[in-house]
Amino acid sequence: MERFIARPGIGLTIQYGSDHLACQVLIEPPQPLIYTESDVPLMSSEAVTEILEEVAPANLRGNETDRITTMSGCNEFQIVEYKNVSITRSTHNCLPLEPQREMQATLGFKRDVCPKRPSSANLASFSESVPKSR
Repeated sequence: MERFIARPGIGLTIQYGSDHLACQVLIEPPQPLIYTESDVPLMSSEAVTEILEEVAPANLRGNETDRITTMSGCNEFQIVEYKNVSITRSTHNCLPLEPQREMQATLGFKRDVCPKRPSSANLASFSESVPKSR
């Protein structure tokens, strides 16, 4: 596992497979070692998109196979499944004109040596099975 600063205010953590290629990528603002009650730092959506494109260019992702978006209040969680990768993005959209809206993004490669991630279809069926509050 390695950690980098990909851009000012944006951390990048990479977990490698036994083939020494990236398996899982986490993009998030650097976190303080000691938690404080301050605002959660956000990242530029444009910068996160650029980093995702650098790590897994569109031509390597394969065709899009599924897309799920969940919204709750100001927060949006999106999973996009491709043939070769899965990308999740969490955004805070209460201030839509602010460029810093991304809370976290992950990218998982679907090679045999990489840990299996739950598919968006499994997540959708799980959320449908959870009882709704009245």
